Amino acid sequence: MKPKDFLFQRFPLDGRVIVADEELTTPYHVYDGVMLCMNGTVDGKKAAELLAQEGLTPLLDTQGRALAAIWICDFVKANLGAHHELQISLFATPVARAKLPAHPFAFFGALANRPDLHMVCHGLWNDTLRVVRYNDEHLRLPARLTRSEIKKEGELWRFRFADTAGDLIAEGSILHRHGSSIAPAWRIAGQTGLKGMMTLMRAPAVNIPVVNLRRAGETHNQVCQTYTTYSRAHVRAAGPSDEVTIRHPVYAPLDFKPATIQQFDNVGFIFLRPEPLFDDRPPPR
Repeated sequence: MKPKDFLFQRFPLDGRVIVADEELTTPYHVYDGVMLCMNGTVDGKKAAELLAQEGLTPLLDTQGRALAAIWICDFVKANLGAHHELQISLFATPVARAKLPAHPFAFFGALANRPDLHMVCHGLWNDTLRVVRYNDEHLRLPARLTRSEIKKEGELWRFRFADTAGDLIAEGSILHRHGSSIAPAWRIAGQTGLKGMMTLMRAPAVNIPVVNLRRAGETHNQVCQTYTTYSRAHVRAAGPSDEVTIRHPVYAPLDFKPATIQQFDNVGFIFLRPEPLFDDRPPPR
């Protein structure tokens, strides 16, 4: 059975929710599209300030930079209809941990070897009101509406996200890759160790728990388990053509610097319903 088929059989559309007087299915399914991810680092002190009210600690490297990611998604087929997404994520743990070696592929070491790693969805924008409301009301994520453009021009993916007033949130470009190189695998293995590398390679889908932001009066966060599979993945170190400019006043001071690029083609993506953070139950498999 193909990984994507297994994923949607394991987590079918088994519920319905009312969002803005519309009945929608749950969990959140994406059946096809492209996910572009810039893994990188941000100013550690600024990240700590943003995470302070969440009771979480940023995952730092030996240079004092915090692990972060920017996701640019063109979902062409989903249970909520086609849509774009921009997400600014900060990687965090419940308590301070040993710093990671400052390395372009440090994220993969954390993914393989830090079981308490969480990805905090701190900034989120979608280009359809249905998806914004679903993310906000059902998944409890800080979604906002955007005017967006994601297009491939020659060898580049170009993207631009603005708010509803037309003010720029973020824009940039990512070099499109057609093939894979063995070199990144060796560099990833250097961060994960052999056991961690084998764990990542054997997993039928990439599982990352995504944490929301506390809202007024809340004393704890919610977490959603996410699962991603794909037909092709291209992972490499960031290069001169991989650029992002962030103008949003909350996130521009983070000084995001891209380190690695992940491109997932023909993705299958599932975002499960929220549960209280630090529940002792393991994520479903």
